[in-house]
Amino acid sequence: MSPLQEFLALAGAIAPEHRYRTVYDADFHVLVPGKEPIDAGTLDAFSRIDFAGRTVVDLGCNFGFFSFQARRLGAAAVVGVDREPMVLDGCSLLRQHFHLDAVAFECHDLDDPACPLLSRAFDIAMLVEFIGKTFVLENRVAPALAFLERLSDRELIVSVQKIYWIRKELGTTPGRLRDIYPSRYIDGGDFRLLDYVRDFFTPRWRMEALSPLTDGYEKPRKLLRFVPA
Repeated sequence: MSPLQEFLALAGAIAPEHRYRTVYDADFHVLVPGKEPIDAGTLDAFSRIDFAGRTVVDLGCNFGFFSFQARRLGAAAVVGVDREPMVLDGCSLLRQHFHLDAVAFECHDLDDPACPLLSRAFDIAMLVEFIGKTFVLENRVAPALAFLERLSDRELIVSVQKIYWIRKELGTTPGRLRDIYPSRYIDGGDFRLLDYVRDFFTPRWRMEALSPLTDGYEKPRKLLRFVPA
């Protein structure tokens, strides 16, 4: 079988919760549908990042879409990170299919305080299309951002949904969220995640929005760049 045929067979055997992100070919045609498609606006925002000649780590890479894109956009070397070995096997097959060099995939757990990845440094550290409802409800946003920050002192790339509807999307109440997060991020029935992420990095980092931002609730996730303040 070709690497692509092997990948498709492997992807079909992986539980849906571990192939949450839609898989595309190099021309942006769907190879494997997932719960989270990648829209044209996200692609456009991602293309504004200057990857040329830089080293990149992509946390929560799933099947490596943004790892591959970073390399196509000129990154010198990319490390995609996930904790599911079968998913990483799929990444390796896609790398062969795309004929991309200088893209490696490694198995690490972001919840491991002794993770060996934390001893390394990269020009750009990314956490893209990864932080979602479960992270919010389990109070895992801050640990994930702290992990990311330890991997680069030059540039961080994060994408988050700007606001979540607390009852409809998160399935909880404002009172329960106030047990986890400061009240200033709970605005009536809204949880202001983007503001929380921005303030987590302030004053060490300065935020630049790569995606257009308007007032009020918006989907999908917004792509953000953080540079040293």
